[in-house]
Amino acid sequence: MVTDPVSDLKACIGKVERLSNCIEIANLINSELSIGKLLSNVMITTKKAFTADAVSMLLTDEKTGDLTFQIALGDVGDEIKEIYRLKKGEGIAGLVAETGIPLNLEDVYLHPKFSCEYDKKTNYRTSAMLCVPLKVRGDIIGVIQVINKLTRPFIFSNEELDMLVTISSSAAVAIDTAKMHKIILQRETLERDLKLAREVQESFLPKTLPLVENYRFAAVNQPALEIGGDFYNFFKLPANKLGIVLGDVSGKGISASLFMARLSSDLQYYTLLYPEPRELLTQINTVLYERAKRGMFVTLVYLLLDTVENRLRIANGGHMSPIYCDEDGPRLLCHDSKKGPPLGILPDIEYDQEIFYLEENSSITICTDGVIEAKNSSGELFGIKKLLKLIETQPNDPDLICQAITGSVDQFTMTEGRSDDLTVLVMSTS
Repeated sequence: MVTDPVSDLKACIGKVERLSNCIEIANLINSELSIGKLLSNVMITTKKAFTADAVSMLLTDEKTGDLTFQIALGDVGDEIKEIYRLKKGEGIAGLVAETGIPLNLEDVYLHPKFSCEYDKKTNYRTSAMLCVPLKVRGDIIGVIQVINKLTRPFIFSNEELDMLVTISSSAAVAIDTAKMHKIILQRETLERDLKLAREVQESFLPKTLPLVENYRFAAVNQPALEIGGDFYNFFKLPANKLGIVLGDVSGKGISASLFMARLSSDLQYYTLLYPEPRELLTQINTVLYERAKRGMFVTLVYLLLDTVENRLRIANGGHMSPIYCDEDGPRLLCHDSKKGPPLGILPDIEYDQEIFYLEENSSITICTDGVIEAKNSSGELFGIKKLLKLIETQPNDPDLICQAITGSVDQFTMTEGRSDDLTVLVMSTS
């Protein structure tokens, strides 16, 4: 067999150049985690390595399954990116995405799947084409196309097809890695934001409990997510008065937390202007209704404690009634007829209030619906009866009552996990 040394040398040089290009592309792939830069760098280098007139990369839209242009380099690249979207199986790219079989076409017009529609729209003439799938973990995430060889014989070799398959394999892994890296960065950013939001939210909760002679207090706040909409607070007022509030903003997460934070500031201000609970809730309702958006509202109970006369004035805006417990056992305080609607829903509402006197060795427990509406694996609710029985079995100690309630709810929801914020506030007389 006679060989041509010049041809052999040219072929060898060509192989070395292709190998060098593969190494260069591999280095690019391994050195970049930004998916935008990664795709651009790979396609620029691929266009140069194949001496091609145009290159493009289409990735699968995760929502629709369509192929959409991510990178298109060439004279009509920008135009194609604007108009080109393919279904799997449609056109050459769609066929390769559907079958996973690489194609080396000397003249695309001879292939039955080729559509000249986009050539007509862009006044471009597609001739030779390499098209290979981007595969990762057995899934096809897109395709790479190399179009129109600029040097003789103006067609691509099977060796170049193999080279593009090698490049696409590495590129697919890199794209998948870059996506995962982006997701991890987004998750870390979200976690930092949530942590900061939680710290801001906690700053609106009281750092210490009131020190009042003959009274003891305890409270616990446990969001279902990192942050939530439950809150409580104490307001030291003139003439031996102490304001006590516990509320539950509709929803969970950041929006509920922001709503809660602003409401806490409102309450701090308006408790000084409106000493009577009914007046306070009427005013807060007006404020919330005027600025409420997207249907957000709050259920809230406000207690005004006279620490000398052991007298409570209570106004309730759509919240679960406080639980009073003395030697006769636990029972719901307040009448449903005196309870107003949640705050922020209806305008021009006037709230009512009730007056109660506290006996020695009695307690008041207020909680959000994260307690009574907690569910177990069978879908059963924790319920008010279980809560009343639990309080009845505890000593007249606010800390022990809080611990018993949260512990019992956690045990009740152990297999399902809590889906709502949980807040409990307890005060007792001695």
